[in-house]
Amino acid sequence: MGWIFKIQLFTTIVPAYVSMKFNTAILFVFTGLILLSLAEDQWKITSILFSLILLFAGAYTFLQSILHYNGGIDELFIKDYYVSDDGSFAPGRMAQGSSISFFLLGTGFLLISAPTKKMNLIGQYLFHTVSLVAFIAIIGYLLGVPIFYKLSALGSMAIHTAIAFLLSSVAASLLNKQLGITGLLNGKGVGSIMARQLFPTLTVAVMLLSIIRIYLHRTGLISVEFGIALFATSFILVGLLLISISARQLNRINIKKNIAEDQLLNLNKNLEKIVEERTHELWKSEQLLKGIINNTSAAIFLKDTNGKYILVNKRFTNDFGLTEEQIIGKTAFDIFPEETAARLISNEAAIITSKEANTAELSITVRGITKTMLTNKFPLMDEQSTVFAICGVATDFTEVMKSRTEQEILSLQLQQKNQQLLNFAHITSHNLRSPVSNLNSLLWLYKESQTPEEKAILFEKFETVIHNLSETLNELVDALKIQEDTGKKRETLLFEDIFKKVKESMIGKIIETEAVVSYNFTKAPAIEYPRLYLESILQNLLSNSLKYRSPLRTPVIFAETLFENGILILRFKDNGLGIDMNRHSDKLFGLNKTFHRHEEAKGVGLFITKTQVEAMGGSITAESEIDKGTSFIIYFNKKTV
Repeated sequence: MGWIFKIQLFTTIVPAYVSMKFNTAILFVFTGLILLSLAEDQWKITSILFSLILLFAGAYTFLQSILHYNGGIDELFIKDYYVSDDGSFAPGRMAQGSSISFFLLGTGFLLISAPTKKMNLIGQYLFHTVSLVAFIAIIGYLLGVPIFYKLSALGSMAIHTAIAFLLSSVAASLLNKQLGITGLLNGKGVGSIMARQLFPTLTVAVMLLSIIRIYLHRTGLISVEFGIALFATSFILVGLLLISISARQLNRINIKKNIAEDQLLNLNKNLEKIVEERTHELWKSEQLLKGIINNTSAAIFLKDTNGKYILVNKRFTNDFGLTEEQIIGKTAFDIFPEETAARLISNEAAIITSKEANTAELSITVRGITKTMLTNKFPLMDEQSTVFAICGVATDFTEVMKSRTEQEILSLQLQQKNQQLLNFAHITSHNLRSPVSNLNSLLWLYKESQTPEEKAILFEKFETVIHNLSETLNELVDALKIQEDTGKKRETLLFEDIFKKVKESMIGKIIETEAVVSYNFTKAPAIEYPRLYLESILQNLLSNSLKYRSPLRTPVIFAETLFENGILILRFKDNGLGIDMNRHSDKLFGLNKTFHRHEEAKGVGLFITKTQVEAMGGSITAESEIDKGTSFIIYFNKKTV
């Protein structure tokens, strides 16, 4: 605007100083547009075009200067009114330092967008070169040393031109701030931290010392030799001060690093100890389950879908007079006569196809003795509801056939025993799934945690969950006898204590889903009930509420107890997906019945809950609306409602 409206002060900024030429100002406008384009990652063609203009304009102007000819571009747009009258050879021509700087900027802009890192690095150092040229010119103005801003034969560079080059080149270097000197000053390492502290401080200190030294020398207060000695001494003292400050900071960083390493080492030791303890506890749990399976009165086996035995208990091997090594990995046809084997597998294909349990009476001859077995077989399914194995429980009730009266009595007992074993198998597989899933959630949260404090808190949660898991396994030993004599197994339980334990065992899932879980047991705080059954009931209800939560809102779960007409009632309410009761009310508590497409849906939890409640003389019902939630109501001492 200064050139267009002939306002000389606008072209020089500082009166009597060198002016910024019109071509120089135009090229700075292009430079600004290039920076905007690259920063916004837009107008790539425009930025390349302007970069080429900078490159060629700078190169052509420089060639004019060194070859001493006038190509006509210096006053192509505006006539230089301020120097043309004095007979200058090249009025309107920018300084050679400016033309070189524009050439370097244009080249750098082209290279900084190149696909290879090597080209990017070359472009970065071209920007640094422009910064150096501009900085030298600025120092010349600050210290009053004309040779610096005139750059010897390169001509005088205006003060605002030098500042504009410095700002433009630094801004350009920030486009790839991880490269070159910019990368050094911008890094996160200790060296980069020290460089960021030392560079500006040292620069300011050197400039101040230089100005003082030149001022004292020019006023005649000190000689050249004394000025140099004073500058050297002052620089050494300032450098020592900066080095001492940096050394202290590095020492503090090193101390923090050592503390962090010690904390990490202690954390690793604690983790190793916890892993060792948990491994031992899992081993104990495995031994406990083996003890339960091997000491039951029924023969238990597990087969894969190809009919190969993958697990048998001691009663099974004793009944057939075989060792475990003779059975595992083989099919019934590999072990028994063809007729016997055909009887043993007669209903297994249907079980795999229908995914339904099957109870049947089977007569087989083993070592010349004919036995009558009551077998209950049921499928085991993975997360995709695909059958991967068949579990069988076979009870020998040959003696029941000796008399009709004895047969009726013992048959009823055996059916109850098989139903009890089936219920026990479901409890074992289902009630352990939620704590294991909870452990997986805690492990995920542990990996995602950022601080030692968060990890320590999660370790405490690990301990609580595994402790509760061990308790559950210990109490499963008594589960097989509950239905035989429930009166002896009842004990006074506080709902709050049992609910807190169940909630703690699922704390990982609660944290992950951000569920709000609350209760009010003040109206009916206690109950005479088997501990294992009450824990299983509450765990199934809480697990279902978390599993079938709505993705559109925060899960809210509330449990309460009360008395109505002398009946102890538990209400368990959530705001989850809900169930279409018009379609599913008649099969709500059926085995393997699911009502949502959920990867963890097994159709076992509500079946187990209903079985346990009714076994203890109670009943359960539900109220639900789709997308509004579900309420389960348990009447603990009334069979029908």
